[in-house]
Amino acid sequence: MLDFSFEIIDETRINMQYRYGSAMFTFNLYYQQDNWTLHPFDGMLLQNREMCRLVVAELLQHKDFHVMLARENITLSALRTSIDLQSQEEAAHDLDTRGDRERFGSRSRSRRNNQEDGQDLLDTFIEENTFEDIILMEQGRMEKRIAFFRRIIEKMFMEGYGPEDDEFRNVQAIIRIYKDAYDQLSDLGNLDIRPDDRKRW
Repeated sequence: MLDFSFEIIDETRINMQYRYGSAMFTFNLYYQQDNWTLHPFDGMLLQNREMCRLVVAELLQHKDFHVMLARENITLSALRTSIDLQSQEEAAHDLDTRGDRERFGSRSRSRRNNQEDGQDLLDTFIEENTFEDIILMEQGRMEKRIAFFRRIIEKMFMEGYGPEDDEFRNVQAIIRIYKDAYDQLSDLGNLDIRPDDRKRW
């Protein structure tokens, strides 16, 4: 039995079967709202996100799957999935980033809720943070983004991609952009700011 097989239902739907280990899983690839979406039909995958992530990761590396996409003029990099396949590490990163945003605005939100006239969030942010604080916040965000894209580069490299691949080079370019911006912020942070007269935005 083949590891991968497919059936074109119509111009917007393709049914696929993929063997992972000793099990055969069914997927549907459908076109909707200008996007191709990969959807698992097997109950085991729908109920177990980690298992689904492993199977989909293998499928996306399968050469016959690549050939089918090419024949149907579907770009691999543009594929979406119908369920969230985000890893726990990435989810924790997103929660951490969102938590930062919530902490920055928590005091001003409380003040707005307790005062009828309130105070603009931007004005409060400027009042409560020094120029040095802002630089440290932004550098912290950039460090997380650099680490995130470095993990992508490592994964792409392990999957056989390299500098000759356009997407690999694009991710490298993103990392360079973040690093350049980080260095520029460091230069701003070296400005002469006296402790008794701390500059703000």
